[in-house]
Amino acid sequence: MIRTCPSCKSHNARRSSVRASEVTLRHIFFSPYRCRECRHRFWVVSRNMYYFAVVMGIAMGMGAVAWHLGTWLESAAKQTDPPAGAAVPRLAELRKLAEGNDATAEHELAKLYGIGIGVPASPKEEHHWLERAARHGDVEAQYELGVALREGRGTVQDFGEARKWLQRAAESGNANAQYALGLMYRSGMGTPIDSMKAYVWLNVAAAEGVPGAASARESVLSRLTPAELLEAQAEARRMSETHIPKAAPAK
Repeated sequence: MIRTCPSCKSHNARRSSVRASEVTLRHIFFSPYRCRECRHRFWVVSRNMYYFAVVMGIAMGMGAVAWHLGTWLESAAKQTDPPAGAAVPRLAELRKLAEGNDATAEHELAKLYGIGIGVPASPKEEHHWLERAARHGDVEAQYELGVALREGRGTVQDFGEARKWLQRAAESGNANAQYALGLMYRSGMGTPIDSMKAYVWLNVAAAEGVPGAASARESVLSRLTPAELLEAQAEARRMSETHIPKAAPAK
């Protein structure tokens, strides 16, 4: 960058060394120069000042972007999250149906208590309505209840009860329950280890495309004799015809 002497207007100026007495905050942003024509010594804005301005500009720009992004996210949250009490306009109707033993309404109410929409979040209330829905025949609720009992979520952990509800859901065609049940038979959780039953349910779940079911099924193979394997595969075929929901015919 060309420096012009303010005295003689010459461009023949070179950087001068900073004297000990001049080491102050000033020399961070200004640099001394000396004119080779008239020997006049003068100070000019240093490169540090330009770097500082660039950094400050970038920081301010990023701050502005972050502020606008935060404002946008807050606005989006307000638009997508309705206020408590207005989140479920039909809550009273839903509760009335649930209290009348409507399994679908009971399951939906359990979900609301689980995530706290329209009602205070309550694991115990979630479990209460989930169990009612399961007892009244909601297959998905039966599976979720089995998992909750297996993990002790919202209730005491009970592997025996967990296996019972997973068995009901599995026999009703719930593929995730079939997989979970196969794992319980494989490890002896809530039931004695039964490699044949484990293989059967894992084979049925694998046929439904449940992730992990095929590899879990293969891990049981070494536990079965050739005769047991043939029997388990025949049972899996029977189960798949009985416990895998058939696709609706094309119209």
